[in-house]
Amino acid sequence: MTGPAAKLSPQPGGGAAARTWPRLPSGAGAALFTPATAAWLLPLLRPHRRRLAVLLLISFAAAAIGLLPPYTSKLVIDRGLMAGDTAQLVIWSAALFGIGLLATSTGALSNILHMRASVRMLARMRQRLLSRLAAKPADWFASQRAGELLTRIDGDAAEVQKFAFNAVLGGSSALIRLIGGSAMLMVLDWRLGLLTAMLAPAELLFLIWARPRTERHAASVREMQGRYSAGLSETLFGLPALQAARGGAWAQRRSLRDHAGLSQRLIAQNLWGEFTRAVPVLLSALTRSAIFLAGGLMVIRGEWPLGSLIAFIAYMGFMTGPMQSLLGLWHAQARVKVAAARLDAVMRQPPALSRPFSPSCYGLELDNMTVARGAAAPLGPLTLRIPEGARVALKGASGAGKTSLLAVLCGRAQPLAGRATLGGADLQLLSGSRLPDRVAYAGQRPFTLRASLRSNLFQSRAFWSKPENEAKVWQMLDMFGLAGRFRRAEGLDTMLGESGLTLSGGERQRLCLLRALLTPFDILILDEALSEVDPATAARILAHIDTEFPRATRILTAHGGAAADGDFDMVIDLTEVLE
Repeated sequence: MTGPAAKLSPQPGGGAAARTWPRLPSGAGAALFTPATAAWLLPLLRPHRRRLAVLLLISFAAAAIGLLPPYTSKLVIDRGLMAGDTAQLVIWSAALFGIGLLATSTGALSNILHMRASVRMLARMRQRLLSRLAAKPADWFASQRAGELLTRIDGDAAEVQKFAFNAVLGGSSALIRLIGGSAMLMVLDWRLGLLTAMLAPAELLFLIWARPRTERHAASVREMQGRYSAGLSETLFGLPALQAARGGAWAQRRSLRDHAGLSQRLIAQNLWGEFTRAVPVLLSALTRSAIFLAGGLMVIRGEWPLGSLIAFIAYMGFMTGPMQSLLGLWHAQARVKVAAARLDAVMRQPPALSRPFSPSCYGLELDNMTVARGAAAPLGPLTLRIPEGARVALKGASGAGKTSLLAVLCGRAQPLAGRATLGGADLQLLSGSRLPDRVAYAGQRPFTLRASLRSNLFQSRAFWSKPENEAKVWQMLDMFGLAGRFRRAEGLDTMLGESGLTLSGGERQRLCLLRALLTPFDILILDEALSEVDPATAARILAHIDTEFPRATRILTAHGGAAADGDFDMVIDLTEVLE
């Protein structure tokens, strides 16, 4: 099928190379995560590098100060208590109190700064995730569930962010404590120090064995959390329809079944986590008992001061605790890699234009293009040209592929074969948020938020700061037959219910069409956008569009009414393509 010929001149900016991840500054991020994850995660950490540097310094100071109390306790015992020297007892007891106070203050400051930086990074990460989601084409969302995506933005993002901060700060602090504690053990008694050091390889071998199962448990729980959240989101969103169809009991049974599955997996993960924590604790207890036995015999024989034994046991905690923290971070990485892999699909960047797209016209051209129609047979191939400013009617029976074709023209889906161009540029390179802002769309299923009418029009503060714009909105509301409804309420500050439940279907459609008309555009696509509006109001709205936007390309789909019976420059019947 070919419409009226309209010669279009290709415009510069049509070609584009796939954008690659930025080069990593080091292999540290790729070592903790995968290279793909590190590529988007490290730029999120970079704005916090100064705060992280300050936190690292404070953590180092806190770790160094924390090494002093055990040795000071040894001096209190050996030089004060055991020597019977009251002056030394007072001096070293006061020093012990001062060191404890300084350690507490430093730790509190570190925790406060850590929390502030952590919260800001998490907010930045979730903002970037939402930005990436906004750039995804409609066919990508068709394979996703809202609850599952919510689980990624909420749970997976928090898991990755927490580990990233803990790996940098907690790992560095643990390393300082481990080195300092190990050195002090060797200073107090090198033989017992070597005995304690044997604990590290034993714990490492155990965690190497346990790590694959930890990763499997994490993947299982994350999958089930996404499934449960997705089902719950669908139930809450469609509850009025479920009640009307008497499907509420079925939805409850599904929710209970998914929750039972999630509970089982959480319990299994918790039991496994307790086991993996218990084994290192048991190994540490055995080592500590051996040290008490060997060191106690040395104290009894007079070969070692009692204070040294007490200090040694304390420094064992400085060695075994940080060692377990470092091994725990490595073990936790197995869980975090699962969460990071789920975020990679969201954070993957879409193709970008190599040069800015600024066409001299907005003509549409389809060249042997085939469009997917869900599970039905594909639509196409189509070859047609729609010149700028044409008024086009797109017709066809339900399921003919009208919405699928319009999704490609809007850049929200990709064709199976062939290509579509806008002003000479391939729409595949302009999909999602890359599509020029000069295309406006209003569909059969309008979208509104639980917010004020003003907020639901999605205009900027600069727009509302001009009185003439607010007057224009009221003028359009009046022409759309909505002004009286909102004047009787709270005007533009009237709150709309979630998913527009406080509005009728026709009111939602008119509101979303009004929103589209408030934005600058050169192409207006109306996909059954007036299907629930009465014929008189629909005819008045279409006449307004023809009068106010005569140079814009208008593509309409409708099964009947004013939208189907008007005068058109082109009529494209997709039913003929399928025959």
